[in-house]
Amino acid sequence: MAYRNAIREGLRDSEFLYTLEHVPALLSDGVRALDELARNAELVGRDPRMRGVNIGDRVKSTACFSTVECGKIAAEASGLVPLLHLAGKDRLPHEAVGVIRSALDAGLRNLLLVTGDRVMEPTRPGRTRYHESVVAVQDARRLDPDCIVATAMSPFKYREEELANQYLKMVKKIGAGTSYIITNCSWDMRKFEELIWYRDARGFDIPIVANLLLPSIGWARGIHSGRLPGVYMSDSLFALIQEEQKEGKEAARRRYQQRLAMQVVGVKLMGYAGVQLSGVETYEALSGIIDLVEELEKTVTSRADWDQAWAEMNRLPDGQPVSFSPPGGLYMFGRERPAPCSLDALPDLGEVAPADGEMAKYKRMSRIHQAMFDRDGLGAKVLAPLMRAVDATGPGQRALLKFEHMTKSAALGCETCGFCRIEYLNYVCPETCPKGLANGPCSGTDDNVCEFKDRECIHNRKYRLAKATGTLKALEEVLVPAVEGTRGTSSWINYYNGTNPPVVRIQPRRGKKSRTER
Repeated sequence: MAYRNAIREGLRDSEFLYTLEHVPALLSDGVRALDELARNAELVGRDPRMRGVNIGDRVKSTACFSTVECGKIAAEASGLVPLLHLAGKDRLPHEAVGVIRSALDAGLRNLLLVTGDRVMEPTRPGRTRYHESVVAVQDARRLDPDCIVATAMSPFKYREEELANQYLKMVKKIGAGTSYIITNCSWDMRKFEELIWYRDARGFDIPIVANLLLPSIGWARGIHSGRLPGVYMSDSLFALIQEEQKEGKEAARRRYQQRLAMQVVGVKLMGYAGVQLSGVETYEALSGIIDLVEELEKTVTSRADWDQAWAEMNRLPDGQPVSFSPPGGLYMFGRERPAPCSLDALPDLGEVAPADGEMAKYKRMSRIHQAMFDRDGLGAKVLAPLMRAVDATGPGQRALLKFEHMTKSAALGCETCGFCRIEYLNYVCPETCPKGLANGPCSGTDDNVCEFKDRECIHNRKYRLAKATGTLKALEEVLVPAVEGTRGTSSWINYYNGTNPPVVRIQPRRGKKSRTER
């Protein structure tokens, strides 16, 4: 059955988008949640203000109801194509492609492709890896060039490396074929504006949807304590929410809703294409928020009106304004909208530089790579036939693999993936990322620290080296494919034999019609 794609229509016609969030329940919870999904989806389909249901993937656990099956239920009940979140979380490349294919085969052609958050429970022997969202965009485009593909980014970072990396990876996602961007959650409206300014300054026409969160006091406690990766709540905002709680449960709930509705008005005035509201999970709740927005828009008709209303809404009992960022938090721009510019002409965010050891290692690895793997060099001409001869026997294969791992493990963290990508990553091995990401960071970092809390994000090092060597543009344009079928083999042999997938350079679209307008 063909369903109406109201999300595509809204993006094409520049009509503000509202979708209803559905988080698939745990399998152990039974099918009652599916009945509730069908009820909500049917009501959404009757309301012309709403464009469909957006359905999470592996949010609570990997043991949840299938996103694709939930999507079929939502489409059948509403008559509208939903937005399916498809996570690379704990999925090998062929598994991730299989999920994308099953969604497209069912006529569910709106996909939000994300890497996914930390897997809390092991599901298979060995290390858990993730299929990257950037690579998944290309997978989806290959299967259906005209599908709608959304990707996520988070401008809500306050240190140079993690902030710059988010923007660099966003541009790479646009080049890979993203139709529109959806942000992470935040209450920092200056950061929401920063993203719009960046898009416009770089000359991209891609629509952006704001992900906004309605926090109960329980949610607020968890976010403030850092339990929701990549989502930041300041001390002063948490203090205000606690104060509001003293007014009683119903009064506090109305305050949360009013703040959320005011955020919607704000991002609408900034030029966002729509909103995705987390924590608003029933038709009645979403309808109520839209009603509040429409009421606010009768009086808040300009950016000046909104600035004043937002400031009044977010004052502490002592009259001090709420601060939404950490002390000394970094912003991409000052208070003036930037003029159009290239990557090289963007403001310098700071003075971070690689440590002496990082730069020394980069130079050493660069020299070794040139000596051994420059295809036109003497080293490669000598080593290639020698290694092929060693690899021709079983004992030789094992000895070569063991020798490669021994020489690269201590220096790089090598896990014998068989497809060595360090040449493209400033000699930082992506296997040292807990999720195995080669094309840039996820959004789960906090204060430059990995979501797993046990290391600095490895992409920070890659950024520092790229900045020092004048190669930041490569972080926007070089797309590294997934590792598939080569683990446990020698990357040296695979390189000399030319059997690895090609690493490509992509160019982001500027000033052209996006895929949503076709």
